[in-house]
Amino acid sequence: MSKNKDKQWIANEKIIAKDPVLRGARDTAEGFKPSSGITTGSNDAEYKAGYDKIKWNKDKKQKPKFKVRVNGVLQYPEDEE
Repeated sequence: MSKNKDKQWIANEKIIAKDPVLRGARDTAEGFKPSSGITTGSNDAEYKAGYDKIKWNKDKKQKPKFKVRVNGVLQYPEDEE
């Protein structure tokens, strides 16, 4: 396969990009292996042992309240304090 990116190579790549079977065949020919899915990072024993010590949220802030108006009329007046 020509790697000089001439017009024919670009046309072939456009065709390959549209067809999953051709993409798979090209990737196999070039030595790419499909991934096993989404990875979330390292899953070693040290990470698993310290997972419970992770502080996910430091501040439990109250969500901001928004006033919703439709045609100038407040929709939820009972929420107003």
